[in-house]
Amino acid sequence: MTEHEMDEPIRCQVEQRGHTVIVSVTGAIDLASQATFAETVRDALRRGTSSVVIDLAGVTFLASPGLAVLVDAHEDAMRTNKDLQVAVGNEIVGRSIELTGLAQILSLVPDVRTALGD
Repeated sequence: MTEHEMDEPIRCQVEQRGHTVIVSVTGAIDLASQATFAETVRDALRRGTSSVVIDLAGVTFLASPGLAVLVDAHEDAMRTNKDLQVAVGNEIVGRSIELTGLAQILSLVPDVRTALGD
């Protein structure tokens, strides 16, 4: 990974498809972008839908602050009886999640299409 990819600003796009909210993230998720990522995910979980998919296919770097947001989202979803799935989408994200053991607690899918049952 190049330094340029790590410095890429985070972008979060939210869309609703039926009863599912999809949060698509691109760029690096680190300490500098954690607040933006966390706020977007919290807002998605507050919507009146039954499920949320966090699409990390466009993420170029996933540091521990981003992983902490995923854990918080998992806990919030459990508390509010929402289905939360994380669409891993790439090897960078997959490796970060695997190395921390979070694959054991998060509901992981390879991509958004799988999450939506397409």
